[in-house]
This record gives sequence, structure tokens and C-alpha cells, in this order.
Amino acid sequence: MVKKSKQNSVTRAMARGAGARGTSAVPNSGREAYDKARKSTKGHYRVEFTQVYENMTEKDVELRKVYGVDLVAGNLGVPVDMVTLQTKKKTEQTLTALDEVFYVKVGQDVCGKLSIRTQRLWKGSILIFVFQLKKTALKPPQKAFSRKRGYKKRTASQKSQASRESYNKRRGGTK
Repeated sequence: MVKKSKQNSVTRAMARGAGARGTSAVPNSGREAYDKARKSTKGHYRVEFTQVYENMTEKDVELRKVYGVDLVAGNLGVPVDMVTLQTKKKTEQTLTALDEVFYVKVGQDVCGKLSIRTQRLWKGSILIFVFQLKKTALKPPQKAFSRKRGYKKRTASQKSQASRESYNKRRGGTK
């Protein structure tokens, strides 16, 4: 007859297999949050570049999204076919301008926003591209170290001792 050892948590975990106790999810939980944040459109965006093109033809205005993708791909240093534009909001039309805002995705990661403004003038059109890169939030400046409670004032004997020491230093010391 084989002697059975008493069951405890370690032997039970060994019997069930390596990842049986649920520890496999612990190291990945931070990774999942990081991946989710990279794919999310929420965050802080900072202006990376602005580009203005004047005297554009109607054909150039039609190809504005292609131009925007080329500019962003060149700035990010990725191939053009990896960059896609996802509409953020409906286009806003004013009397002379058309505003469009897109999320810029490289693969599945959202890496910024691209705003394209088309202004129609008497002689031609102007295209304005503004690319904002997704970055971490700016931290507020830290305050210098300060005590919460005030300093105790020096006593009369401490003041007189400091005065005596400075006097003696000026005179060349005590004898």
C-alpha cells in the first residue's frame, strides 16, 4: 500500500497543472491595460507638425486624405500602407472652409489625430494639415520641499550664544 501524503495547496496545484491557481493572469493584467490604452482614443495630444499648402487645385483637394496619410507616415517613419484614418467627427462646413478630424491608426494602435482644413478662396484653395501625436499627460510642476509645521523660534540663550560666537570669530577667537 502506497503512503498518501496529506493534501495541501502546493500538492493540489501541482496535480492540477502549472497555471491552475490563476497566477497566469497576474503578470498580464498590466499589459492588458497598456494595450487597451494604446488602442483607446482617449488621452492627451500634442501638436507634432503643421503643414500649409497654398494654390491647390480641385484634384489636390480631392486627394487631401492621401496627402495627409503621406505626411503622417513620413513623420512617424512607418510605411504608408500601415497608416489608416478613422473619422473622429462629422465634417464641419462653414462659408469658405471645410474642417475634418481623423484619428490616425498605425495597425490597431491610435497614435494621433489629423485635422485637415480646406479653405476655398477666390483664386484657389488652401490645405492646412495639423497632426497631433498622442503623448502622456504633462505633470504639474512639483513644489519645493516645505515643512508642514513652522520652525520653533530661537530662545534668548541661543541668540546670545550665536552673537557671542560671531563676535569671537571676528576678534580671533577666545583665549
